[in-house]
Amino acid sequence: MSKAPESKPEGTSENQTVANLRKVLALTSVLNSTLQLNELLGLIMKTSSEVMRSEVASLLLIDEVSNELVFRVALGGKGAELEEKFRVKMGEGIAGSVAASGKPEIVNEPHKDPRFAKRFDDSTGFVTKAILCVPMKTKEKIIGVLQAINPVDREKFSQEDLELFQTFADQAALAIENAQLHGEIVKQEKAKQALKIAHEIQQNFLPDLANRHYGIDLCALTLPAFDVGGDLYDVITLDKDRIGIILGDVSGKGVPAALYMVRAMSEYRFLAPQAKNPAELLMTLNQRLSMNSSFGMFLTLICLVIDKHTNTVQYSSAGHLPILLRKSESGTADVLKGAQSPPLGLLPETAFFLNTVHLEPNDALFLYTDGVIEARDRRGKEYSIERLAGCVKERAASAAAYSERVFADVRKFTTGAEQHDDITALTIVIP
Repeated sequence: MSKAPESKPEGTSENQTVANLRKVLALTSVLNSTLQLNELLGLIMKTSSEVMRSEVASLLLIDEVSNELVFRVALGGKGAELEEKFRVKMGEGIAGSVAASGKPEIVNEPHKDPRFAKRFDDSTGFVTKAILCVPMKTKEKIIGVLQAINPVDREKFSQEDLELFQTFADQAALAIENAQLHGEIVKQEKAKQALKIAHEIQQNFLPDLANRHYGIDLCALTLPAFDVGGDLYDVITLDKDRIGIILGDVSGKGVPAALYMVRAMSEYRFLAPQAKNPAELLMTLNQRLSMNSSFGMFLTLICLVIDKHTNTVQYSSAGHLPILLRKSESGTADVLKGAQSPPLGLLPETAFFLNTVHLEPNDALFLYTDGVIEARDRRGKEYSIERLAGCVKERAASAAAYSERVFADVRKFTTGAEQHDDITALTIVIP
């Protein structure tokens, strides 16, 4: 008669291994219970201490900028004092060695190990008696290390402890990677939402020239390179005979440029009715923008006041591109070569020059940003002011027709090339 196989008593290595595997499987669902990174790190630490039956557990993640390990979370006794306080260089101490080599280690007598970094114990009063340290990897990339320090109810960490801890660390690393990816997605979505809101604010701030009547024919078109841009324009009625017009370009792109744009337009709308002429207006506007310059930004701006009764245009330029004038009688299109001043927001005591030009009926003025004349084709060639002048040389039926022709020509020129700057053009036709 053959003997029945002997059953192994509870507590044997084999049964303990099975129990540990079950424990890890159970912990996987716990680690996957949150995608909030800080919450997950705390959960990993709490679970590490419980699983490894250790006094302290610590998680060190690699700072990719400095290539250092950072104590992100620490739980248990005096180990809590380590939270966000210490950095470890690659190769320094047991943790730095494991991070550099990618190999787990058991150090049951750390004070006899020359690699042991005593400064952490010295600064906290904690006494390290044994260390179990394993690398955290995702796709063979080490993202940090996980440590269990000082086993409870036993003197040393065992090889079986190391295998269990490494398995747990692998699961934890995957959970951290998922949480980080989730965090990036959330951050991107929030950024998109912020850009959307900024875009709506910016668009609502720009005047709807098509549905407003100023006594002259006006049209403005703009196409931001990003969701929001730094190009601006505005038209306001100063009195029954005069209207004020500006067009400008904020240095930079995105939300900061859009916010600077809104600030500049708000200041302009407040100051314009009080100013005697465009040069005085730019002087006051520049002083305000220079006093509280944001992000090191500045603004190029062309400012006009048109007297509808006399067809006289006063203008002043703060480092902006020259106005293009199309004369109706001759059909020529040339730039107005008035005196220039530096952009706004750089030097508070800048002087601005006043220029004057008299226009005839059907004459057209073209204001534009550098996104128009510096638009590039696939070979890197720029659109140029000469091409713009040629584009508007033939008379159009309205300001809108001129603007649409310009935009269509820029689109044709840049076909297949990436737009690298905001494109804005404002056309004025004298009745």
